[in-house]
Amino acid sequence: MKNLTPMMKQYMDIKKNYEDAIVLFRLGDFYEAFFEDAEIISKVLNIVLTKRQNAPMAGIPHHALDNYLKKLVDSGYKVAICEQMEDPSQAKGIVRREVTRVITPGTLIEEDLLSSENNYLMAVAFRENFNTAFVDVSTGELFVKDFETINDLIDFVSIVNISQIICEENIFEELKDNLPNKFIEKLDDWYFEGFEDKVKETFKIVSIDHFELSNGQLRVLGALLKYLEYTLMSNLALEEPKKLEESKWMILDSKTVDNLSLIPGEKGKNLYDILNKTKTAMGSRLLKKWILQPLKVKKDIIERQEIVDAFFNDRLLLNEIREYLNGIFDVERILTRLQYGKVSPKDLISLKNTLYIIPNILEALKTNEKFSKYVQEIEEFPEVVELLERALYEDPSSTVGDGNVIKDGYSPELDDYRNFLFHSEDKLKEFEREERERTNIQKLKVGFNQVFGYYIEVPKGQVKNVPDYYIRKQTLVNSERYITQKLKEFEEKIMSAREKVEILEKALFDELTKMILKYVNDIKKTAEKIAELDVLSTFAYVSQLYGYVKPEFDDEKFIVKEARHAVVERYVSNFVPNDIYMDSLRRMYIITGPNMSGKSTYIRQVGLIAVMAQIGCFVPAKNAKLPIFDRIFTRMGARDDISTGKSTFLVEMSEVALILSKATKDSLVLLDEVGRGTSTFDGISIAWAMSEYIYNEIKCKTIFATHFTELTELSDVYNGIKNLTIEVEETNDGIVFLHKVVDGVADRSYGIEVAKIAGVPDGVVERAKEILEVITKKSELEKKVRVLKEGQLRQIKSRKKVAEGQLTIFEVKNGEF
Repeated sequence: MKNLTPMMKQYMDIKKNYEDAIVLFRLGDFYEAFFEDAEIISKVLNIVLTKRQNAPMAGIPHHALDNYLKKLVDSGYKVAICEQMEDPSQAKGIVRREVTRVITPGTLIEEDLLSSENNYLMAVAFRENFNTAFVDVSTGELFVKDFETINDLIDFVSIVNISQIICEENIFEELKDNLPNKFIEKLDDWYFEGFEDKVKETFKIVSIDHFELSNGQLRVLGALLKYLEYTLMSNLALEEPKKLEESKWMILDSKTVDNLSLIPGEKGKNLYDILNKTKTAMGSRLLKKWILQPLKVKKDIIERQEIVDAFFNDRLLLNEIREYLNGIFDVERILTRLQYGKVSPKDLISLKNTLYIIPNILEALKTNEKFSKYVQEIEEFPEVVELLERALYEDPSSTVGDGNVIKDGYSPELDDYRNFLFHSEDKLKEFEREERERTNIQKLKVGFNQVFGYYIEVPKGQVKNVPDYYIRKQTLVNSERYITQKLKEFEEKIMSAREKVEILEKALFDELTKMILKYVNDIKKTAEKIAELDVLSTFAYVSQLYGYVKPEFDDEKFIVKEARHAVVERYVSNFVPNDIYMDSLRRMYIITGPNMSGKSTYIRQVGLIAVMAQIGCFVPAKNAKLPIFDRIFTRMGARDDISTGKSTFLVEMSEVALILSKATKDSLVLLDEVGRGTSTFDGISIAWAMSEYIYNEIKCKTIFATHFTELTELSDVYNGIKNLTIEVEETNDGIVFLHKVVDGVADRSYGIEVAKIAGVPDGVVERAKEILEVITKKSELEKKVRVLKEGQLRQIKSRKKVAEGQLTIFEVKNGEF
């Protein structure tokens, strides 16, 4: 430190407080990084690494900061922005500098650093449960939710766009081990202290009872709020916290979200992309929330459904509203930037253009009485539109202070200074013309440079004609440069005008933003309603486009005529629809048939139709009557989990255990193969016992696709279990899958035929047929398992409770999970 310059000492003092962040230190027109920070940004940003006082150094231009920040944040780095807090020309000694913003993946509000999707920061603490609070800082949405186990928490994080996690130290390692690819940061103990006062202070209230949060929830919320203050260094602009209550929304675990392809992920084609014909960024974010949180309260579902139906039956209104929505900008994020003092002139023009459209939307909605609720809840803001129209150029500069933001006529004082500044060239040309005439020096020129300012340049050969009042300023090889009192006064006016324009325009823009801040909460409420209209009108639009129908709801019956798979049908020609019929008595289907025949498509479309109905959308079918499910469970495919050391079979059994422990009679269970990860006899035994338990104890609606045809014997044991199969047509050229689901049992699996279709060499196929013939002749499986005597059937059927120890892998205690 002794050998460092005062400026480098200043840097080191600031860096001490932000050792876990890259400090970008403002020096003139650049942000500089030093030492290890410089080496990191040089590598990540591919910029030149230099040295200062033998210290590594790398810099980025201040005007390109956001471009570089995105790369750093995307690479998992935390960045502290250190700004000059005073004008260097006015500073006495070293310029005062302070960190004004700490940027992390979960605290982004800058438009250029965000996608249109939600971006959540989650705080996690543990007492009896895992308490969490998570926020999208860019929109102000704030949620609170508890999780019983670490697995429940990890599952949630995997389907919600959580870009950063902050947590208390005692669970940091556990979270890092389970979420190795997440940006996770541990917090000091003081973050979790004084939480009640912090919550009251943030929301400016004296009582927090109406939040209905537990002590643990308040504790983690307080820590989140303190972290946001540390990073944003501003008063927080947040909505009041909402509890994600299971009584209102269906829980969808990550396996179900993945198996049903609800949102973009590894499987590519998904329900979100099929339905996402939204016109606004706000609508697209809301659509994803709704897909991941289907409703469970019938009244709420019907409320959405009625609006979709109104749009569906009023095509003219639907098309008109969607046309207006094209002009709606991302108001949620614009208002958040406004609250944090980060709003740009172009943001305010986007806000004005959005508010300008709202009266048109309201006039259109008034033509249909079904939309009276929205007509009442959506506000117009003519005074804000008028203010912005009067104050800002239609295409303003992005830089406030250059004179191209505040409109002519808004401020006479600014107009005067700006007029002088912007017309100074004309005035200089007029001055030059006058001096030529006065001196008779025709090659006289008036110029400017950063060192000497304004000057009069005269060629050497005409210096004899220079008047006495010209003051020599600089001698060049071929000319002399002079200044006059009049030109000096002109220069002072120009410089003063430039400074005055910058000061005045910035002050006027700040004043403008403060005036609009008064309307923020009301505009946000209107923006929420606009987003809802966007999603609901989109449901109506895709329902018309793809031939969806309005479903009815029934306490017990699940009846769908000509059901289709919403995603698959978009990518194949001649999709074959199938019927679904289930009720309180017929509540389980065992479906058999060959691979590639359509079993998986059939059971997945059942789940998709249930999700679509409970988010308020119409469904792909001829007609539909559905119960409202509290949860959908899926167990599909074979995969291992290398990260946790779980084998394929262990993963399979873990998923089964979740279903058996969490499902209720109001759940929907969809199974595509169970027991295939172990030996045939073990697999059949587990699948049989599990099916019995679901049927006898849980009593929920279940569809089970399997290659174990032995399980079809369950239909002889239990009246409510029925068998389905997929029709297959055998021809001289091989087999043809008709994709039609019918009553019955597959006579065989056609695995060898499928292998042939897949391109397995003919020699291997023929050899497989020979081996199959030998195996089937010698197999005792038919005698031992599939063919049951009448006495055995009665014995199995009479068991109403699970025998002790029958399913020990699922931790059965006293006949319960």
